[in-house]
Amino acid sequence: MSSPVPPKFTKREERKAVQQSKVKIRCRLQDLIDVQGLTRSALSQATGLTNAAIRGLCDNSAKRYDVDTLAVLCDFFGCGMGELFEVVPKEGSQE
Repeated sequence: MSSPVPPKFTKREERKAVQQSKVKIRCRLQDLIDVQGLTRSALSQATGLTNAAIRGLCDNSAKRYDVDTLAVLCDFFGCGMGELFEVVPKEGSQE
């Protein structure tokens, strides 16, 4: 019996759903850090999160979010997911 063929990998930017979407998710972590007068390093030390995890969220370069990381941030800032993330129009998309 032959083994099943895995689905073909499609790069994120080539996925139809991603191409058609007119919005994107923006992480507001840097805004929260600025309001508190913190640095990314101070946040890392206070929460135990890695600098890389914080940088990815602040720079909005993370493609996946670890739920434990998000829970730590929500607890630290006393906020909910709706305050940590916002939905914004994609650049170049017309509403």
